[in-house]
Amino acid sequence: PGLQVQAKDGSWLDVPCDFGNLIVNIGDMLQEASGHYFPSTTHRVVNPDGADMTKSRISLPLFLHPRPDVVLSERHTAGSYLQERLRELGVI
Repeated sequence: PGLQVQAKDGSWLDVPCDFGNLIVNIGDMLQEASGHYFPSTTHRVVNPDGADMTKSRISLPLFLHPRPDVVLSERHTAGSYLQERLRELGVI
């Protein structure tokens, strides 16, 4: 409990955190590089309620970016995609 992903209808679904499981969230660049075969997931982390509050969990985010010249798709290199996303977010 804690990690949730957003379903296509906008609802939030709990991601099971059974012992021994490894959960991988796909980011926007991998979605672009895979031709949208692997969809990027909208996700959030919420504090669990009730008995789930006492369960241990470990979160280890790891963000990887390819070199700017790596071709993700016919439309984008990693550098051009990152610049576009940063502009969309108002960061640059």
